[in-house]
Amino acid sequence: MAPMSERIFGALRRHFQHGERPWPVAWTLLALGLFASFIGLSGCAAPVYPPVIEEAAANSESAQCLEELPADGDDAAYEAAQAPPEEELGPRSADGARKRDHAVCFLWKPAAKQPPAQGKKASLERGRCQPQSLIYARCRSGIDSCRLGDTSPAQWFSCARKMGNTASLPASGAIMVLDANARRKMYTGHPVFVEEVGRNGDGTWRLRISHTNYDRQCRLDQDSTVVFDPRGMTATFASGPWASWARDLKVLGFILR
Repeated sequence: MAPMSERIFGALRRHFQHGERPWPVAWTLLALGLFASFIGLSGCAAPVYPPVIEEAAANSESAQCLEELPADGDDAAYEAAQAPPEEELGPRSADGARKRDHAVCFLWKPAAKQPPAQGKKASLERGRCQPQSLIYARCRSGIDSCRLGDTSPAQWFSCARKMGNTASLPASGAIMVLDANARRKMYTGHPVFVEEVGRNGDGTWRLRISHTNYDRQCRLDQDSTVVFDPRGMTATFASGPWASWARDLKVLGFILR
């Protein structure tokens, strides 16, 4: 097919040859030519496509965005998927605190021997073993309140009581804090973790407990039985390493959170 310009000039020549007035026809043909040129420039011309690799990348990105959007009515599942993974501990206690297992909390490290300080005897001095009783109790219970530096068990209980976090009756997952006992060289008190609780018919409670450093060497006493009497706030060890002597030990109370 001849180009548009050749067809327009051919039509003008034919009109001249026949003696017709050319200007009305010329203006008409010129207008048609301009209109055809405008149509070609505005959309009928061959489109210019972006490179295939960019189109593929855009499609891939769009698909990824769609995959990340939650489905309608699935907000809870979406929020759960976005939340950071929760640390795998143990079951929750009655007050909601997390309990860790023995394996996580008891990594026994005996005391390292250290040279004596200047001016002291030549015999070697022993360092501190781990885990100490309070460190184990915090880890086992998940209760991390009242950090006061090198806190003693009695100080921890006093702080927790001021915050309203203590009770006079036991609960699974709580910390039972024994009062200071100079006779047994327990000068700052002693914490034990309450694994389980049960009522006895005589008004006392039977507790299954675990604790470390009962021997001042940070070893673990696991699943001992303690009889707690709320009337006198005393604890008697019925089994375990302390059963031979631990009778009517004064109890400050129980840290719950």
